[in-house]
Amino acid sequence: MLSNNLSGNVIDFENVIAQNDPKDAAAVIMESSDEEEELDPNKKDLLDRFLDFVYFKIQTGYWEDFNDAYPTKRMNDEVLEKKIIEILNEHLYPNIVLKILKFMTRNVYEPDTNLFIANLIHSKDIIHSIYNTYVLFKKDVYDGNKETRCLNVMKIQQFPIQTSNDLSSPLEAAARLKYVLEFLTLKNNLDDIFTKEDLLLSVNPA
Repeated sequence: MLSNNLSGNVIDFENVIAQNDPKDAAAVIMESSDEEEELDPNKKDLLDRFLDFVYFKIQTGYWEDFNDAYPTKRMNDEVLEKKIIEILNEHLYPNIVLKILKFMTRNVYEPDTNLFIANLIHSKDIIHSIYNTYVLFKKDVYDGNKETRCLNVMKIQQFPIQTSNDLSSPLEAAARLKYVLEFLTLKNNLDDIFTKEDLLLSVNPA
């Protein structure tokens, strides 16, 4: 029996995940997210807030001694973390992909902390989407038209329409995703998706 712990537009993610198996917990999040998005597509839906919850649980966890160049953290609750990894990689795909990209491209001021989320990603489908978005942004770096250069980043970020495009530089967004992809290569064999040369920002992909 599913336990959703919903009250109005609020969902207790921790209880939903604790009281259900990962597949059922993901179903609760998806169903509730779809219903909320229909009410106001411009607001963060439950998938966005689920990632915020995941980020918070990692942020309040402990530093992982993995690589000095790629600092990241782990959750204090190993059971919760294991369930979240399965939910993210298996049961919320493909819906979670745009939310992950949105989270990472919006994270302008503390981009290193994108590794907190990246550390949970094992799905090659999700990693492939991150790489394809990196390639898209890298192409935009070489776009000589100031009016169109930032459009793809802005579409992914989904900031309110009045937001300045100063936060939507394709070079900076590509650099943030490049850092994530470099980190992911340390944890996964990704030779079938990209090479080290593919991640060079200095090479015009055109």
